[in-house]
Amino acid sequence: MRIGVTGASGMLGAALIDELTNKHQVFATSRSRGYEKDGVQWECFDLTNLQKLNRWLVNTKPDVIVHCAAMVNVDECENNAEFAKKLHIDTTSTIANYLNQENKKLIYISTDSVFNGKKNGSYIESDQANPLNVYAETKLLGEEPVLLMESGLVLRTNIIGWSKSGKMSFAEWMLNGLVKGEPLTLFTDVIFSPLHVSDLSIIISQAIETEISGLYHCTSKDYVSKYDFGIKMAEIFNLPVDNIKKISIEDIHFEANRPKNMSLCSEKLNSILKYDSPTVSDAIELMKSQYDNGWLSRIKGVKLENNYNFWRG
Repeated sequence: MRIGVTGASGMLGAALIDELTNKHQVFATSRSRGYEKDGVQWECFDLTNLQKLNRWLVNTKPDVIVHCAAMVNVDECENNAEFAKKLHIDTTSTIANYLNQENKKLIYISTDSVFNGKKNGSYIESDQANPLNVYAETKLLGEEPVLLMESGLVLRTNIIGWSKSGKMSFAEWMLNGLVKGEPLTLFTDVIFSPLHVSDLSIIISQAIETEISGLYHCTSKDYVSKYDFGIKMAEIFNLPVDNIKKISIEDIHFEANRPKNMSLCSEKLNSILKYDSPTVSDAIELMKSQYDNGWLSRIKGVKLENNYNFWRG
């Protein structure tokens, strides 16, 4: 199949290229080139230029697009709401309209932060969304044109893994601090259910080959606080925890409000795909395994160091 991937230079994009090129031809787009591999064709442009986006759609003739592109800096979205709207809503509408006319499939990667975080327990798909910030609001509005499609699939998720670009992911930032012994202040009152990007790319590959459509949560089977996530990461990577300190999110002033509970329940998706979601510990173990087995040298294109600080160049 011909698979388009937007935001392909990001962390999920690299994992998708690695997974999807085993069976399909991948057409990747982003502002800059990412992971190079046989079976992927790159074209770099600003996705919010809808004229260029339409031209790319016509030229590539995709059977499926996985729409990963997002402005993931939550505070930056608050300060640049117009661009967040263009990227999360306008580009999604453009892609959805084109693919729906061609009777093709769109997979939209949404977020776990569309709820207000006040629920006790994990959120399910039928829970009422109530976004607290521009990022979550625009990502939620981006879901709408996808769910109006015949073959539109929305996956709400939260991902961890190794980033392809020089910018560290959340898990890499935490690991960097653990390695260097730098103070890490982590929230005890913010919980989430992160999924490794490689596991998400496998799920997306399965979804491409099925007729599944609609709205699904796609995360780990359990959840942890940001503080407990740091403790788990230190234990799995065999690093000290002395530098990890507890803090409440209420003690920090952010530009954007953030929900305390971002945990999602993936049972609906699991039942459809006959899939058993991994745990948070499984996700961290996979990061460790990828490091140990040389996966990163292929994805990142750099020589690895033994002290986990290879992302510094």
